[in-house]
Amino acid sequence: MRLMLALSLLATTASSAIAGDNVMLVLDASGSMWGQIEGRSKVEIARETVAGVVRGWNPDNALGLVAYGHRRKGDCSDIETLIPLGPLDANDYLETVGNLNALGMTPLSAAVQQAAAALKSLEQKATVILVSDGEETCKLDPCAVGAELEKTGVDFTAHVIGFDVADVAHQAQLRCLASATGGRYFNARDARELSVALQGAIEASSEPPPPPASASLDFAQPVTIARALSVRWSGPADSGDYIAVSHPQQKDGEYLTYSRMLGTDAKQGEISVDAPATAGQYELRYMNPRRGEAVLARMPLQVDDAAASLDAADVVAAGSRLKVTARGPYGKRHWVGFAEVGSPPGNFLNGERLSGAVSELELTPPAKPGKYELRYVLNESERIIVSRPITVVDSEALVSGPASVMAGDTYAFEAHGPDGDRHWIGFAAAGSAPGEYRDYVRPSAAIPNGVLSAPVEAGAYELRYVLNENERIVASQAVTVVPARATLTSAGDVMAAQPLRIEFTGPRGRGNWIGFVRSGTLDYLDYASLPAAGIDVVELSAPAEPGDYELVFVIDRTAVTRKPIAVR
Repeated sequence: MRLMLALSLLATTASSAIAGDNVMLVLDASGSMWGQIEGRSKVEIARETVAGVVRGWNPDNALGLVAYGHRRKGDCSDIETLIPLGPLDANDYLETVGNLNALGMTPLSAAVQQAAAALKSLEQKATVILVSDGEETCKLDPCAVGAELEKTGVDFTAHVIGFDVADVAHQAQLRCLASATGGRYFNARDARELSVALQGAIEASSEPPPPPASASLDFAQPVTIARALSVRWSGPADSGDYIAVSHPQQKDGEYLTYSRMLGTDAKQGEISVDAPATAGQYELRYMNPRRGEAVLARMPLQVDDAAASLDAADVVAAGSRLKVTARGPYGKRHWVGFAEVGSPPGNFLNGERLSGAVSELELTPPAKPGKYELRYVLNESERIIVSRPITVVDSEALVSGPASVMAGDTYAFEAHGPDGDRHWIGFAAAGSAPGEYRDYVRPSAAIPNGVLSAPVEAGAYELRYVLNENERIVASQAVTVVPARATLTSAGDVMAAQPLRIEFTGPRGRGNWIGFVRSGTLDYLDYASLPAAGIDVVELSAPAEPGDYELVFVIDRTAVTRKPIAVR
């Protein structure tokens, strides 16, 4: 359930939304809120969007807050009315939301039940606007919960917006939850559609039923699978209207693909809708959610099949690059990639999007040798239009270097194997998982040798050649990291603010340094990074104030050796 998205959109309409009504917001604080949307966590987005709601809230409206999943993991009873329905205290509301953590389950249905119970105790009409991805994780049926609430006589309406709900069964449950309480169901695939859907929910709750309306549809034949279909239409163009492609036997409001009319007040126009990925007989429908998912126009749609092909080698080495030529339907949601034999259409190991009707692609094979399928998949997972068997064989790889190294020192090695920006050569603790590392470089055929910084803690390690970030270790060598040792030699006492030459021995890894510090600390007054191999001297400026100081040799914020020195 992604109710924080409703908050984001309410921020733009709160001053006019449902004036004089009671509104209960139900906020998802389950563990999935740490997921990313355009590089930002949903928790962060939720906190910022609630601030927008509060800033624009109409003081004539009561506002409450229910959250779930914010206190405990794996607990379907973790639902809490954090702020009862009442006049808004902006500071308290923002502080409460700011302290929410994302931890637990998604008890979607139970959260609706609790919100309804809180509203019933007030004996006032109230509205709940939910935005959900349909993933109930606590075994209740949203449809059954909606019917139960209707029987109890609670004067409350739930308008439900399904955000990116591809599963028809999940859509049906959410639609049933809304209709059982006299509410409307809206679907949205992105932020822009969410905005339109929310506005439609607001209109459905605050405006009288609209008068009857009619519409018309027209399009050019023939239509082939998974291609954009240009539809000419006329109709009311209410907020939330959309053109859908459905099976003839699907109920009104159910669909396979659709396009929403966004940002237009025109009474007629043209819109693009994706055709289904499978040939057959379908129906084109003009849908009007404002009138209860009324179908204002419909017409039959015949979708013809299309040819597709994949040209590639039959055998490829793990971790190398496979050149593939794909020919067939082009769309932004189609892809070509590797998958396990017989796995569902949406499964893939490595894949790339198409670039056109003829796409020249380079794919990275799986790291584990074996028999796989190379697939051309339409609409993410709707249909595998063509596939071919492909065998991944082992690749030759090796890494070689000294059997021991001083902690924090440079480590030169030789390597041979597949190059690529998802493979790496580096240090890891002996026996650790393939994705763990302490320092690494990307392999390159042009540079067969490399240099790493050894771990700063002594112990047993491995030098590893790893494919596809963490899929498989294809070559390794045991390396013992021994404790670091260092010496510092200077000419004796030094005059304040004067240069001092210091001879040294010790590990030369990245980030190591020699400097003047106050005795017993690492608060440097002057320092120098270690020079390249073969140069055993650094030059520092002595502190400006006379006194007792120390010279230190530091790796990873740890002093390997200290040498007292007096500045006169």
